[in-house]
Amino acid sequence: MKKTLKVTGMHCRSCEILLSEAIGDTGVKVLSANYSKGEIVVDMPAEDKMPLVKKAVESEGYHLA
Repeated sequence: MKKTLKVTGMHCRSCEILLSEAIGDTGVKVLSANYSKGEIVVDMPAEDKMPLVKKAVESEGYHLA
């Protein structure tokens, strides 16, 4: 399921890469990341992965909006 996540705190390409890797470690595929829009588009296999994604985002110092 394709889902767009709003993420606060991204300010550069490095932020996109860091978050893409952290989210990817949860088993969720990152389709795109855009720091200027504050968005990450993911292919989430199941909604029950959302808590893992949130934890991964927050562990890197960012927040889901």
